[in-house]
Amino acid sequence: MYIILFIIFYLFAINGEQWAFKNKMLFVAVSCVVIAIGGGLAPYVSDRAIYALDFMTAESLFSDISESVYHYKEKGFIWLTRFIKTFIDNYRIYFILVSGLTFLFLYKSFKDYCIYPLIGLCVYLVRFQIGRNLQIRAGLSYAILLLGTKYIQEKKIWKFLLVIFIAYLFHRSAIIALPLYFICNWIDIKKKWIYIGLAFAFLFGTFGQGIAHNFIEDNASDLNIGARYTEAGGEKQYFQGLGMSNPVIYYQSFVLIVYTFLEEKLKNNKYYYIMRNGYFISTLILICFCSYRVLSGRVSTIFATYEIAIVPTLVFMLNKRERGYAYLGLGVILTLLLYLNLK
Repeated sequence: MYIILFIIFYLFAINGEQWAFKNKMLFVAVSCVVIAIGGGLAPYVSDRAIYALDFMTAESLFSDISESVYHYKEKGFIWLTRFIKTFIDNYRIYFILVSGLTFLFLYKSFKDYCIYPLIGLCVYLVRFQIGRNLQIRAGLSYAILLLGTKYIQEKKIWKFLLVIFIAYLFHRSAIIALPLYFICNWIDIKKKWIYIGLAFAFLFGTFGQGIAHNFIEDNASDLNIGARYTEAGGEKQYFQGLGMSNPVIYYQSFVLIVYTFLEEKLKNNKYYYIMRNGYFISTLILICFCSYRVLSGRVSTIFATYEIAIVPTLVFMLNKRERGYAYLGLGVILTLLLYLNLK
């Protein structure tokens, strides 16, 4: 059912890209509202049940309650939960409002960074909506982080730090985005470094997982990695990854290689190097820690979100005739990835 709905939406998105930009963004806005409502009404599974329980036991802003009742420690999300609980006592509406806030930030990113915003929304739906909709703190935090991209380009470090801080209030993993500012403004990463780094990552992912495993298990507490995500204290569904058999590794590596190869044609885009470098870091994390499911997936998606701008840009580079084949190929790939995500 979800696959059929996505295919229908994807076909609308392709045709929608032919409209005037103003109309496209209206379509994006309406789509974001519908998706936010759908996300809020999604089934009671995985972490969603925990968030619902926390909301039902939460008190309003005017009540005195210990924060120890929550399954998470982030102050920002605790206060957001209590703020919503002050006015509404329905966990379904709670999910809709949090999802709506996430898509409000995403809408701004689609508008600022995506040459084909509707295609970018399709990419987000398949690659990130399903996973992040189950961990709503991460989804909200990473949507906020996207807004900081322009501050990296403008070298406005204090505004970027403010974005990091706000995102951190909702999910602690946001702090991982901090080095990107200095990498992009202090280090000139050459094209060949991307290729060499990717090659070494594949070697490490294939032969060095023992090293990665020992490092994570020995330093989990120091790195603030929850016990449930490690072999020492977690369940297989959380820590056991697919290793190098994960198809997303090859999909993301292909996107990175093509995006890097087209550097000369794309470098005039003021956000090109930021997105390329961020996506490079994401791919390295995904490969090097591929034996850990949630750890590699969640951390790598912080920068992998740049796909919402990268993939549409690659489509735009083709002429009108080639673009038709690209839409077909992209539709097939996204449908396959959606199928794998729903398994």
